[in-house]
Amino acid sequence: MPEFQLTRVERPEITASYRSEVEALTGGQWEWSWASALPYRALAQPSIGAPVPAAPRAGGDSMLYLGYWCSLQGFLTHSFGWTRHDRGLRWWYDAGRPTDDPRFALLDAVWGRDGNLIAYAGWFHHRLDWFDHQALTTWTRFDGSRDALSPTWERSFRATKERPAVDPTTPYGKHLEAGDHAAGPTAGDFKANLVVVPNTERRAIYAAEVPRGWYRGLAELGNGLPPLSNASWRVDVYVRDIGFLGTYRRSRSTGLWFSGRHRFHSVGN
Repeated sequence: MPEFQLTRVERPEITASYRSEVEALTGGQWEWSWASALPYRALAQPSIGAPVPAAPRAGGDSMLYLGYWCSLQGFLTHSFGWTRHDRGLRWWYDAGRPTDDPRFALLDAVWGRDGNLIAYAGWFHHRLDWFDHQALTTWTRFDGSRDALSPTWERSFRATKERPAVDPTTPYGKHLEAGDHAAGPTAGDFKANLVVVPNTERRAIYAAEVPRGWYRGLAELGNGLPPLSNASWRVDVYVRDIGFLGTYRRSRSTGLWFSGRHRFHSVGN
């Protein structure tokens, strides 16, 4: 697994005159979306000191750390293809926090090291009623029932719920449930192309011109690929303003597109 050399960065300040231009590059509202591309860039270049969002400080300004939580939410949704982040993260902790997938290694190096993944999983568990209208949940058979928790997880989630909602160290109160601020990758419009690689059996390249709608474009164009018997298309995904996002496949069990191993996709659905 890669040795991540990471540089923690605060949210950059932008002027009002450049706001629309910058938000076109991030695919969403600046306060929430400024860090959405950073996990993918860190995965692609783990050893060059890639920037990742700085850890929230207790008692600080919550607005400065919306991107910290939103980048985590978007990464779990659009890379792992998870609709049940709480379930996937509990599985990961119960399995001993394995890092044999570089994305888990990155989660561990950033949000895990900050001690905020359990807080996020607890928030997702308690707020499940709010997620059934987000894009990935409407594209599949979303299981919105709360899992029975072990006593250990009950205590852990209860402790995270007791944090004040205005504090930046908790995802509560950050307007993440509705998905509007983090929905850029699944927005209704997209600019992208998908081409089959010549002289290959099941390889394709997907290239999006802008971040907005890139995942929706992958789903719509990728689902139109000719069906294969006992095999899956492997699609290398690129977004011009982000870079290489990973090699994606479509799950036969969930119907969702994901990167990495299928078993790591399954645990979060």
